[in-house]
Amino acid sequence: MSTSRDEQHHDTSYVYASPCPHGAVGEHRSLLRTPRTPQSVPLYSRHSNYSTPPQRQTYRPARAPQQNSYVIPSQTSSIYQRRAESNKENVAPQKPRKPKIEHYKEAFRKKGIEIFIDFKLGNGKYSRVYKAHEIHTNRTVAIKAIDLNELSDDVRKKFLPREISCWRKLKHGNIVAMHAQYETSSMLFLAMEYGNQGDLLRYVQKNGAIEEKTAGVFMRQLIKALCYMHQNGIAHRDVKLENIILFNNCIKLSDFGFVRLMDGNQLSETFCGSKSYSAPELLRGKAYDPFLSDVWSAGVVGFVMVTDSMPFNESLPNNVMVEYQKFRRYTFSPKLNLSRECIESIEAMMTYDVSLRPTSSRCLELPWVAGRV
Repeated sequence: MSTSRDEQHHDTSYVYASPCPHGAVGEHRSLLRTPRTPQSVPLYSRHSNYSTPPQRQTYRPARAPQQNSYVIPSQTSSIYQRRAESNKENVAPQKPRKPKIEHYKEAFRKKGIEIFIDFKLGNGKYSRVYKAHEIHTNRTVAIKAIDLNELSDDVRKKFLPREISCWRKLKHGNIVAMHAQYETSSMLFLAMEYGNQGDLLRYVQKNGAIEEKTAGVFMRQLIKALCYMHQNGIAHRDVKLENIILFNNCIKLSDFGFVRLMDGNQLSETFCGSKSYSAPELLRGKAYDPFLSDVWSAGVVGFVMVTDSMPFNESLPNNVMVEYQKFRRYTFSPKLNLSRECIESIEAMMTYDVSLRPTSSRCLELPWVAGRV
């Protein structure tokens, strides 16, 4: 259902759907006081050995804070304990499932593709990404293996076809290209470009804050990718460091599981993406312009690149996080010695008032993004 832009200020309470196989972020019900000093959140430790990037999440819209909190007593009496123990004893142990990718390795070899099942690039709840080699083209690719039987009907019939359909249309130097698609009755395999430097989150975890000039180049490439998508009527809706892949010091946007083909001034009512990168209008539970929410998310990416920290703590209740966003309760450390142009460009993309936030095409004119620093 489409919604006009004139309706976006109508304070309607929506329930966040879970269109994608990921958990919901619970909402705290207590009344919190906003701290007086701006605070940024340290990025995931760069010293940690992450095997996979954090899961994508959907969340519930903010509601008015409750004056009273009630705790439901847990049923911990001995009778409940005995029943639980009895149930555990009667349940037969489950056998670990053999990774399905092994079943198809020989079939791919016959097609001229060698999959390295021990070289996993990442995984989600229902998919795994492996490094592979195309023999006939002599190029390294990434194979995303999706277990169709594990997907919900909504994802299988709506979101996955939309992802593939839109992805095939995207041909841009800063967007990860899809090379081929293979499907069986239970599995879907997508062959795509292989990024030899991993994703941007892992890069920052390993190396810390990116030098301002280099980060500006990355931001310009990201905005160009978003401009191209938006000009073709496609919104990404999940822009974050994990979905930006490095190719020989060039970045490319990936992961199109939440893409949406928009019609004119249509607003979106599916509240998806990652809370840390979400624009305030999403957290407030309103219909939103997904193109402008992409711009906000790009601003958060810029902040993380140059500070090695998150501007907002996603564990906060939505209403408190929105207050942080409104009053810009984040800080650029003076020790970073960032230029005024860099800071103001990031702040422009993270403009609270959606009517004043620049479009992706206007972002290309921002001094730091344009390279005029």
